[in-house]
Amino acid sequence: MRSLSSNQTIQIEKELMIDSILKPLTLLCFLVVLQGCGRGNDGPEMASVKGTVKIDGAPVPKGDIIFEPADGMGRAAAGVIENGVFEFTSPVGSKKIMIHASRKTGKKGKDFGEDLMESYIPKKYNSESELKENVAPGSENEFEFDLKSK
Repeated sequence: MRSLSSNQTIQIEKELMIDSILKPLTLLCFLVVLQGCGRGNDGPEMASVKGTVKIDGAPVPKGDIIFEPADGMGRAAAGVIENGVFEFTSPVGSKKIMIHASRKTGKKGKDFGEDLMESYIPKKYNSESELKENVAPGSENEFEFDLKSK
């Protein structure tokens, strides 16, 4: 077996010391970064919402639904309506509900021949919405919206 010179011994001791400092420091940095990746308690309390959307008794085939804070303060949440059904998460609290859907008009665009679409949900259910609901923590939060076109 070969013995180490004093320079080699010093070098090994330095590497061990650096290694003993760097590993815990690297782990600490990783944990700090990981902590920042979670939602934590910084965001609003969220709850599941689900339900149905009909217009004149028929399910809305495809559209969007938005739960906006009734007071205009805070974060809104949105989901897709498929075959009259929606499900997503929303911040809890009092909400103004806006529903959007469009359909083909049967006409084509002049320049590109694309199908022209029209919004068929009345303004009182979207841009001038009169719909209000409350999203409660720990509740089912199941809503039915039966809209009228006239």
